[in-house]
Parts: sequence; C-alpha cells; structure tokens
Amino acid sequence: MTLAIEFILAFLCAALLLSLSRVVFSRLVSPCQQGAVPVFAVVPAVGDGEGLEQTLRHLHWLREEKLSCFTVLVVNGGLTPAGLETVQALARKYPSLLFCPAEEATLILNLDESFSVKP
Repeated sequence: MTLAIEFILAFLCAALLLSLSRVVFSRLVSPCQQGAVPVFAVVPAVGDGEGLEQTLRHLHWLREEKLSCFTVLVVNGGLTPAGLETVQALARKYPSLLFCPAEEATLILNLDESFSVKP
C-alpha cells in the first residue's frame, strides 16, 4: 500500500516539476517586450480566405500567451465577396485586427526614418 502511494506521489511531483519548468522556460525565452519597435504580422488574404481563420487563431494564441508582441495586419490580395465576409467576421472576433487593401499596406507599415538602417 505504501509503495503505491509513494509511486503516485512521485508521479505527481514529476508532473508538477515538468509543468513548472515549462512555464518558467517559456517566460525566460519569450521575445515579448514593451516599448520596442512596433512589429507587424502581415497576413496576405486571397480568394475565399482559406486558412485565414486558423492562421489568425494561432497568432491570437501567441499574443494571449504573451509569447510574442505584434499587431496583426490582414492585407487584401484579391479576396472574393465570400472572403471579404470571412475577414469581416474575423474582425468582429478579433477587434485588434487591422485590414487594408494591398495598396495601403505600405502606408500602415511605414515607419519613421529614424528606425531605418543606413548603409
């Protein structure tokens, strides 16, 4: 009986140690910083927007877990009317989502000249 209890306790301690080390390690290597140069995740959307919802769900998870800090920008690269409806539904689901036509993407991504690298 005591052998079984010791085995269960050892298993629970090992599981707790693994969980705790995963959390600590992920926080140590997390690239998320405040006050850094703005980072954009540019997602091109074409056609019916196939795979767009899954991509945004993964990016949203990265932001929620504080594993990365960025602004999501969906660029219209030729969406169909069904694709536009998909993007509108996703914009309601993720309010921080930015959406623009391909021609305007450079205006949104344009940074101050002080951040540019000079040769």
